[in-house]
Amino acid sequence: MKKISSIVVFLCSFVSVLGQVDFDRPEAFLFERKNRLSAVIDSTDTLQETVSTKNKTFSLQKETEYKSYSSVYGSGYINSNALTNSFMKSILYTNSYIDDNLKQEQVDRFKKSNSIGVDIKAGLYGQYKFNKIRVEAGLSYRDFSSAQFSSDVFKLIFYGNSMYAGKTASLNPMSVYNVNYQTFYVGVKKIVGKKQNVTLGARLGFVRGGRLQKVDSKNLSLYTASDGSYLTLNGKFDVAYTNGSNYSAVPTMNGGGLTSDYFFSIKGKRSVFAIELLDVGYIRWSNVTTYTGDGSYRYDGIEIANILGGNGIILDPINLSTFFESMGINKTVKDVTYMLPSTLHISYYRHLTPKVSVTGGVRQQFVHGYVPKVYGKLAYYLTKDFVLVPSISYGGFGKADIELGIAKSFSNHLLISTNLMWFEYVAAPSKTSGHGMSVAFSYYF
Repeated sequence: MKKISSIVVFLCSFVSVLGQVDFDRPEAFLFERKNRLSAVIDSTDTLQETVSTKNKTFSLQKETEYKSYSSVYGSGYINSNALTNSFMKSILYTNSYIDDNLKQEQVDRFKKSNSIGVDIKAGLYGQYKFNKIRVEAGLSYRDFSSAQFSSDVFKLIFYGNSMYAGKTASLNPMSVYNVNYQTFYVGVKKIVGKKQNVTLGARLGFVRGGRLQKVDSKNLSLYTASDGSYLTLNGKFDVAYTNGSNYSAVPTMNGGGLTSDYFFSIKGKRSVFAIELLDVGYIRWSNVTTYTGDGSYRYDGIEIANILGGNGIILDPINLSTFFESMGINKTVKDVTYMLPSTLHISYYRHLTPKVSVTGGVRQQFVHGYVPKVYGKLAYYLTKDFVLVPSISYGGFGKADIELGIAKSFSNHLLISTNLMWFEYVAAPSKTSGHGMSVAFSYYF
């Protein structure tokens, strides 16, 4: 049989070594969302604010005043609604043999449409207060990937196509999106309203595009002749990628664009409702290699060379062009514009007692394979400067996930936080998907 697994292996493999899906840094619970409730009430202080619940009255501590704030952060996650942590470990970290039992575990979990998503972020951020306006600026790095794939795609990759002799394998759905970019941004936040409880903010960023790899398809299928003498690719597809066959964490510049973020919140004495719209923008990519097809295409080669580079992360332009051109599909090189993977985030948090705060929200990323992610968090204050933030969520690229955030402040200036999503990976790797972590160091004065 022809070696057709390399046609579709990039669907999972070139997105698979990066990581994060959706993240809120726990440091917010010691900063913007800090619990200011106190059980101690000073009856002699006539200006002291109080909050009454059904059973108790609390005083409100004054908010921390700060002139400037800066942060260094990084995060990395990977998640899937189909592939298990055991499988990810074997293919990403240990490069160990993937036996038939492990393959079958994945197949048993598959549905008609399966997803994987990964995200790496890092950056520097700072803000400075001028009266009631805060001016922000920062540098950010992002390497984002997402993919949708059918069960047949996985089987072709890891079992080969002998089982499809005289049959047609469904490659629907099949979509891939990998984008690497860096951003310099500036922005402002301002408190408005009669009660001075509404915050409005916006940022504008200038984007340096590094790497683009994109595959879109519709009703795609692959037929294998009963004697293995030829393959027929049917359906509609668009493939686009920037030049360069060697993977780099910071590729050479291949495009430029603009991005923007928008923020709104309304604050009560012990609660806040917030809406964020992030990464609304585009990159104009230069000299992008594209292949477009809509119909039936036959391949008569002896075998199909691997269309991935040696590290299994990016497409190999030489082998890919050979494969397409052998079917009569010629490449075009042109400038193209694609939107960035934007995110809508709606959240609400409330302080229940001096030691307990809760948060709930929903997040939607506008990319293939992502479903609305609903989450809940409970912040427990061991002390006023040390908080644990366990959370549970469902959706995104994965299913149900458990995380633990930890944040600690020192001398009311230095703040260190981390978020861990490793418990399922350690405790039940063959039954769960998704892992990652983040860390942030912040200073305000």
